Amino acid sequence: MDILTKKLRASLLENPAVQLKESAVWFLPVLVLDVNFKRVRRAKMDILMKMMLLTFEEADIRRAANLSEMLLVEDLFIEDLIKKMQRTGLIILDKSIYRLTTKGHEQLKTGIIEEELEDEYTELFYSSSHDEYWVEETVSVTENDAELPVYRYANNEDRINDNRILQTLSEKLDGPDEDGFQTVVADIVGFEQQKVEQVPCLEFRLYNVEQDIFYARVWNTLLGQWDDTLEKQIEERERVKWREKWKGDIRRQ
Repeated sequence: MDILTKKLRASLLENPAVQLKESAVWFLPVLVLDVNFKRVRRAKMDILMKMMLLTFEEADIRRAANLSEMLLVEDLFIEDLIKKMQRTGLIILDKSIYRLTTKGHEQLKTGIIEEELEDEYTELFYSSSHDEYWVEETVSVTENDAELPVYRYANNEDRINDNRILQTLSEKLDGPDEDGFQTVVADIVGFEQQKVEQVPCLEFRLYNVEQDIFYARVWNTLLGQWDDTLEKQIEERERVKWREKWKGDIRRQ
């Protein structure tokens, strides 16, 4: 942490007009969530599948051979597609007749085939001070045994909900897979709060002589970057106090 502090301090003071007034290190509480979610693969319905679903909707089809004769397609190919439609819940065998399910009607209407994938799990990090979620790939948990104070403006009001989690995972994970299908996060099955991670943050209170402004820079070690949200929270509450505290230094310059 000392090496990082010196590096950040040096970068801030590269501008000769900037003065470092104070610095501090503290913990930001971040909640770790274990999230169980479901994805689906989407693809545009091909002509043959659409024709089969339309036929099941409009006629009483009992055997693959009947459909094969109507569509002039080999029996084995039709049988495979029927099995796939049953497996994905598009059709059922009702009194020896193939019928479209509600899902089958919906997908025929949209022309988009959806295939549910197995449940997946991931970790999310939630900061109530930001009211934001961060996914595993965007953060780096830093081991730190130091006893540090907690962020003085930490917000303990959790506003966790399924819709926000779904939005976060969708933004990160939605996209084409290796087979060219569109894979999207469809549902949050559930989530559990695991632990509170104490994230070290480095705060610098600065004064720019040329611009005559006090301001804060805060390095968030979980994100590995300067944290605009925390900086604004601190400045809104303390900038006036800083000017009063260091007004003597300003007069002497």
